[in-house]
Amino acid sequence: MITFFQQTAFAAAIGLALPVTVNAKDWTRSFDAAITQDITLRRNVSVLFDQAPAEILPLLLTRVDLYDPDIVEVRFDHSQSEIPGQFGVGSRRICVFADGRELVEPLVVYNPPYTYGYTVDAEASTMNLPVSDIVLLYAFEANETGGTDLTVQAYFDPRVPGTGPVIDPVLTGTLRRTFQTATEIFGGTYLGDEKP
Repeated sequence: MITFFQQTAFAAAIGLALPVTVNAKDWTRSFDAAITQDITLRRNVSVLFDQAPAEILPLLLTRVDLYDPDIVEVRFDHSQSEIPGQFGVGSRRICVFADGRELVEPLVVYNPPYTYGYTVDAEASTMNLPVSDIVLLYAFEANETGGTDLTVQAYFDPRVPGTGPVIDPVLTGTLRRTFQTATEIFGGTYLGDEKP
């Protein structure tokens, strides 16, 4: 199994070598194998936002406190970013919950306005998750109405083997609620989620 640090280093190395692309879905397909090699794809989420990709991507990335009622603060640490002091692969989003626990989410993909993705640094986080590995990849594509078609791929594996049937519906429910709330806050439609 690839460790978090190996994933981050590998993703950063590949990210620097990738050419600029036009189609977000093609771009994320070329990235999936690299950063999710040993993690199971559990859900594909589809969302339609009223805003253009360049407008909705920064909102989803930086304002989690607006669409997740459990999060009271979001801050960022760019000290490990591939672009020092700025957003880039290696930047860390820190979500602070009402009870003070923190979830540290390093970016493993960052190519606005087309895509971003993150994992969870379990060692730096004070919130425990029931998964050993987790990666969420977001692909933003402009549509004819001026809005955004968003596809989110959720990869995760349970920490304790055999607990997948219990963990999968819980994490899927959390994803569903989060994106339904995001569409209510930012304008859009939750189109659904499905197993791959």
